[in-house]
Formats: sequence, structure tokens, C-alpha cells
Amino acid sequence: MKVKIMMKKLAGGHNKLIIFLTLITFIFNKGVLASKILDYETDQFIKSLINEVKSVNNFKKDIKFNIISDTNINAFVDQNNIIYITSGLIENCEDYIALLSVIAHEIGHIENNHIAQRKYNFGKAKNLNTLSKLSIIAGSMMSNNPEMLQGINIGSAGISNYYINFSKSQEEEADFYSLQTIKNLKLNSSSVVNLLKLIEKKSLERGISKEEMRVGTHPYFEDRIDLINYSNNNSNFFVNEQLNEQFYFIQAKYIGHNENTNLIHNIKEPFKIYAESIIKAKNGDLLGSLKNLNYLITTNNKNIYLIETKGDILFSYGYTKEALEFYDKVLLKLPDNIYAQIRIFENTDFNNLTLSENEEIFYKNLNILQKYYNNKNLLLAYIKLSQSTNKNDWVNFLFYWLNKNNDQKEINRNLKKFMETDDKYLFNLLKIIYNNNK
Repeated sequence: MKVKIMMKKLAGGHNKLIIFLTLITFIFNKGVLASKILDYETDQFIKSLINEVKSVNNFKKDIKFNIISDTNINAFVDQNNIIYITSGLIENCEDYIALLSVIAHEIGHIENNHIAQRKYNFGKAKNLNTLSKLSIIAGSMMSNNPEMLQGINIGSAGISNYYINFSKSQEEEADFYSLQTIKNLKLNSSSVVNLLKLIEKKSLERGISKEEMRVGTHPYFEDRIDLINYSNNNSNFFVNEQLNEQFYFIQAKYIGHNENTNLIHNIKEPFKIYAESIIKAKNGDLLGSLKNLNYLITTNNKNIYLIETKGDILFSYGYTKEALEFYDKVLLKLPDNIYAQIRIFENTDFNNLTLSENEEIFYKNLNILQKYYNNKNLLLAYIKLSQSTNKNDWVNFLFYWLNKNNDQKEINRNLKKFMETDDKYLFNLLKIIYNNNK
């Protein structure tokens, strides 16, 4: 489909120069040191890497993860065994194998029950009196990043030394788990070595000496590299080219979104074109951006995520109708892409639809409300939809939920009252909310 584009003007007459690519949505999350990135393509890719790790380790538990916006090359596990991966890590990995190795390292912490061990030992340390600090200290970073410990008071030298020794033994165990994973998958570890060298270089540039690294909470870089080279000397390496291509497109998207000019020169075509198309869009060159994207869509016609990016760019420039057409195409191929579904739902004009059409939309999108029931925009949209379909129980609850106070006991009491409804769909939503608020 060809879309004729005309540059729209903002109030005051100037061109819209900076856009926000909504495919990568940032939300503030109190429990994390940075904002969370919601991107279906990245989610699916990370899940595929996790499945690779689990497959050769006979690991059955579900692994939860979040991608966060942070330029540091980093990954860590919190007290709930949720893995956090920074955008900086994705941007700086040489290939998918390097990223997989870091993920395997974090899964190693989970499988070896390291968080529970740390909770037990930190519980004995009077100077570490809140578990809210644990998610920072327990961050199993590939980098040796002492800045993460700033603001945490470890007043006793004895406690500090005990923590470092305890942490190093765990890190070595997680390193070994990662290396065994790479070996069992018959993957080349050279990109892992290069990632470690890059992190060491950046640490030195931040003024962290090699001696400080040696006494830090993680095994020293040279020791880690020697271990990698010793453990993985298999010459019969396997590389999943499909995973690599997926990774490079995702990496290019992040580099473009963050306008990381230091890295864009290092990536190859067609991925460089992709990054440049996003940078062009962010800097006001919509036509140049779409020209690049159209070329990529033509030459990579199986990559549905390029269509999604085109929709995001058009939406950011105010071409809502055209953007929604592209999101519809995405959902036909990826019916579980909840972020595209949200974009379509939030921009549907319910007033121009029949009662039966609104009824269909109401039930079709309940999965969004069940997942993001605290999202103000969704709540407002569902209030309109409930009013148009004469669902009074829904209207009463949604108005309450949108304007509730922060008294948890009162909230639970009111949720129980609303659960007396005869509407089974509302009851199911209320049950989800109530269980999550216990």
C-alpha cells in the first residue's frame, strides 16, 4: 500500500522534528532503576533465547524478564527472580550469542537459588536491613559496576568482605552455568570474550582501575576470559543465522531510537539502513525515513516488524488512519501482539460504530484491560465503551477504579462488593485485580 505523505505542522507552524517511536514504549516502574521498554519483537526474541538456554539445561520453570532503558551494558536478577536486561546490553552485543550468554548467566543465578541464599545471609546483616536494597546488590552484572552500590550503607568492613566473597562464589557458579550452556549449544564464545573486553574498557574509561575491579563483587575480566577460552575450545561451532538476523534488526532499532551514532557505523546493511530510517524520522525527515523503510519492507517482506515500525512512525507524525491500517496488518500476522492491539483500541472512534460493533470490540479487547487495568487511557476508553453498550456495572466500577484512593484495605472491601455482579466478564477482571492486590 502506498501512502501519500504531507508534512504536518505543529502549533506555531514548525515541522515536528522529534518524534517518539511508540513501538518502544517507556513507562516508569518504581521497582526498577530505569524505565521499562515494551516491545513485542524484543519480548519474543528474548523468549526464544531463554528457551534455548532452558532446552540444554533441562530447566522447567517459567522465566520472567523486563527490558529497561539504560545505556549501561548490564543485566541482573531481582529478589523475585525477574531478569532485567538493559537496552545498552542489546546495543553493544556483537551477536545473539553474547546476549544469550548473559541471559544464561542470570538463569544460572535462578537455577542455583542464589537469590534465596542472599536473602538468608543479608537477613543476618544488620547494616543491610531492607530487602528493597537486595535488587541492587544482587544485580549479577557482567560489568563490575560499583556505582550500583552507591547510596547503600555497608558500614562494617567485615560485612562488606563477607558479601564480596559470597558474591564472587555465586558469580563464578553462574559463569560456569553460562559457559556450559554455550558449550552444550555448540556456540562460538568469541563474541562473549569481546563483550567482556568492551565492558572492561568502558569501566577503565569511567576511572575504575584494574585493582578496583580485582577486589570487586565479580570475577576479574581476565580470569573470566581465560575460563571462557579454556572451557569452549570446540571448533565445530553452530550459529543460528535466523536468530542472528532477528537480533541485528532489533539491535538496529534500539540504536536508531537512541540515536547512538557511536555504534551505527559498526553495523552492517541492511540493519544500518533500518537504524538510519528511525533516526531520520526522529529528526523530522519523514519522507527519507519512509523511503528507507519501504526499501527494507520490499527486500525483507517476511519481517512483519518493519510494517509495525512504519505504523509507529506514521502514528507519531499524526497519520493515525494510515498507521492503524499497518497495525491491522501486524495483528493479522501476530494476533498476540498486545501493543499493536492497544494502539488500535485506543484510537478507535466508538461513536461512529454500531452497538453490535462496540459490543464486539468490548469483549475482543478485555485481555488488554486484564493486563493493564491501571492504565488511565485504557480505563477512560473502556468507560466510553461501557457507556455506549449500556453496561452500568462496568461504568460504576471503572469510574471507581479510576478515582480510587490509596487505602488498600478499603480497595479490597470495595472490590469484594463489586464482585457481587452478575456479569461474569467483570467478575473475572475483578478477581484478577483482587488477587494481585492481596
